Amino acid sequence: MIIKRNFDLKKGIIVIVMLLFTVWNTSAQQDPMFTQYMHNPVSINPAYAGSRGTLNFVAMHRQQWVGMDGAPKTLTISVNSPFIGYNVGIGLSLIHDEIGPVKQTGLYADYSYHLKITPKTKLSFGLKGGVNMYDVNLLNLIGAQNDDHLILYGVRKLYLPNFGLGSYLYSDRFYLGFSIPKMLQNSLSDDQNTLNYANKEERHIFISGGFVIDIAENIKFKPSTSMRMVSGAPLSAEFSAAFLLHDRLWLGGMYRFGDSFGGLVKFDLTSQLSIGYSYDTTQSDLRAYNQGTHEVLISYDVMFKNKKILSPRYF
Repeated sequence: MIIKRNFDLKKGIIVIVMLLFTVWNTSAQQDPMFTQYMHNPVSINPAYAGSRGTLNFVAMHRQQWVGMDGAPKTLTISVNSPFIGYNVGIGLSLIHDEIGPVKQTGLYADYSYHLKITPKTKLSFGLKGGVNMYDVNLLNLIGAQNDDHLILYGVRKLYLPNFGLGSYLYSDRFYLGFSIPKMLQNSLSDDQNTLNYANKEERHIFISGGFVIDIAENIKFKPSTSMRMVSGAPLSAEFSAAFLLHDRLWLGGMYRFGDSFGGLVKFDLTSQLSIGYSYDTTQSDLRAYNQGTHEVLISYDVMFKNKKILSPRYF
């Protein structure tokens, strides 16, 4: 969102609408998106909770379209763990997202149950429940303080409960996930406010999958893909691929169809602590106005006593 000081209020609002329209349509999402989604699936799929066999903490920060005022910024912190005989998983996720004058914070709890299909393959089902807190403050726009209508109706806070579901088929070498993180399409509007550009929470459908193969001694190859579907927007699909060197260093790239491409790196400092970084460069009409997207990941696993855990873990 490029809002210079000599822009009047009307131009500012037009730019906001264009930015939000671009986010919802080119990325097919109101919900936040991540390039390193494969390292934190529980943020969109509750069935993943507990599948690592460890108490797993993940923090991710995404700074999208650097150099544009009001561009999306997202922070997520999640924790998940097996529970009760390791057939049950639980988790908790906090996601904070900002786009211009619009902020949303979601706090969700996850529950999953894991069934053994074969000696090496499991199928889990999960439920997610929590609340989204929306904070819209159009008074932050330059010149908004002089508009009586915005003064009356330009600030709004909503607390919207929701729930989601998911399934996750996995082994130590592949995974396939399906999820709908928000089932309810809560209204984002009221009768008095005429400044709404999206009047409900859209239902997002996520399908993701990946696998790992050995291609040489101390070298593994891990391709993965993710698709997002939402009513009123084109299908959003991305493909990632990374090489694992000596079970420590991940090097790879990603391509989001019609939107962006970039590179990613992840280093396992120990069997418990990992750090990751990705950089995307935009291919849409916004590419002339930003310097790309940065994303940072930190992951930490707490091992359980007397519990054998696969190391390294690929998913």
